Amino acid sequence: MRDKVCVITGSNNGFALVAAHRLSAMGAKVVMICRSRERGQAAQRQIAERCANEPELFIADLELQSEVRRVASEVAAAHPKIDVLVNNAGFAFGKRELTREGFERTFALNYLAYFTLCRALRPQLRAAGGARIVNTASSAHRQNPLRLDNLQGEIEFGERLFPPLPKMYGWSNVCRIMLTLELAERYAADGITANCFCPGLVMVERAGATAAQNLMVKLMPRFLLPKTRTPEEAAETIVYLASAQDAAALTGAYFESGQRVRAAEQCYDGEVRRQLWARTEQLLDGAQA
Repeated sequence: MRDKVCVITGSNNGFALVAAHRLSAMGAKVVMICRSRERGQAAQRQIAERCANEPELFIADLELQSEVRRVASEVAAAHPKIDVLVNNAGFAFGKRELTREGFERTFALNYLAYFTLCRALRPQLRAAGGARIVNTASSAHRQNPLRLDNLQGEIEFGERLFPPLPKMYGWSNVCRIMLTLELAERYAADGITANCFCPGLVMVERAGATAAQNLMVKLMPRFLLPKTRTPEEAAETIVYLASAQDAAALTGAYFESGQRVRAAEQCYDGEVRRQLWARTEQLLDGAQA
């Protein structure tokens, strides 16, 4: 990984921070994209102190498409070649809210940000030769099938404040996995692979969470210890997909808790994936008009 450029979103805490540290220790040039400057700088210092290889830090609120496009432009200007793009930033919002751009927040952060970063940074990924895209997803995608007429929870959202895992969160992860499989096909000619993974149940405090949600993070492992995974364990899949030699031959793969498995059957419906891609382009193009 010496001098390879690895862009990781949401890398200021949890398993993504662990992965950023490990890849940096392997010699990679880690590029962190974080929402909080304070937390991002703290993570940046932590990595630099431990491995003497200071990552770069870019600040962006990935709920907003204008911010996603801006930070993609800044990263592209700084790095003509990108070897690894890890889309990790995401959240399970308990109720339906819209961003100031008019997109539902879960859909915007968990899916649209992935879509736009992959599309905006495609030239840099292509230029690297053998680049890899790694997308975080969740086993919550298995709970309910995606409806194309309900992409942003317009008809049904499934509000749930505690724990904050509404149906919309599961649907956003169907979108993530469908995007990954579609990228594996569409970007294959560019020599770019795309894989995704569910880290498992990893309890991490988040800056954007409520006090009740972060309290749950502290208390739940006492009751769910057999089912929880440490950030160090969850980071292993990111590091493997980003750096392992045999992983270079993988594309369109889905992992759960470190094991390659088959995602929900709907994710493999090529027609639905193509419709989702087309509708996403229409939404994004219409927002910029």
